[in-house]
Amino acid sequence: MAYQLEYTELARIESAEAYEWYAQPTIKMGAEYLNDIERTESFLKSNPLIYAKVEGNIRRAVLKRFPYSLFYTVEENTVTVLSCFHQNREPVSFIES
Repeated sequence: MAYQLEYTELARIESAEAYEWYAQPTIKMGAEYLNDIERTESFLKSNPLIYAKVEGNIRRAVLKRFPYSLFYTVEENTVTVLSCFHQNREPVSFIES
């Protein structure tokens, strides 16, 4: 079964900020960041239940090349990305909301 993927506003903002960081002229890794996001999204669309639960029904998919994780929930055929967190931050803000 193919799942639909949607991002909350918070997750869109966080992912865009990460992209902007990696796309800087001194870093030049924006395209690689987007490829890593797309790779992870592909897994989420095809089998989101492969990733472990971290709190309640919230699961975490770790990006392969970058220090970010997508925190998400699965309801019926929809995967909702709640946050795109740098792995050195504590994801309290969206877990408690």
